[in-house]
Amino acid sequence: MTWVLYIHILAACAWIGGSIVLFGLGIFIRDKGVQNAVYGAIGPFYGYFETVWLIILIATGLILADHYDLLSMIGNTETDLGQWITIKVSLVLSLSIATALHLYIAFATHKQHRTLIQKFLSRGGSLAIFILNLAILWTAIHIRSFL
Repeated sequence: MTWVLYIHILAACAWIGGSIVLFGLGIFIRDKGVQNAVYGAIGPFYGYFETVWLIILIATGLILADHYDLLSMIGNTETDLGQWITIKVSLVLSLSIATALHLYIAFATHKQHRTLIQKFLSRGGSLAIFILNLAILWTAIHIRSFL
C-alpha cells in the first residue's frame, strides 16, 4: 500500500504545485497581452495535465481511504477523525466542481473573448481551486496524524 501513498503524494504535488504556478502567473503577469499569450500557449496542455493528476489523486485517495477503512467514517461527526474525513470529502467534491466549471469555461472560450460572467466564473474558479487546494492539504495533514 506504500506505493499507492507515494503516487498519491506525487499527484498532490503535481496538482497543487501546478495550480499555484498558474495562479501566480495570473497575479504577477500584469500585461494583458502577455497574460493572454502565456495562458493561450500553456492553458490547454495545463488543463489536460492537471485533469490527469486530479483523477489519479482522487483514485489513489479512494484506495487509501478504503485501505484505512475511512469511507465508513464519512458523515460521522462524533469522532475527530470522522469530522476531518467528512470535511475533506466535502472539500474534494467542491474542488471537483470548481475545476469542472473552470475547465469548461476555459476550453469553451479558448482564444476567444469572454463575457463578464465567464471571466467572473473562470477567475472565481481559479481562486476557489487555489484556496480549496490549501484547505484539502490542511485536512490531509490532520487525517494523517490519526493514522
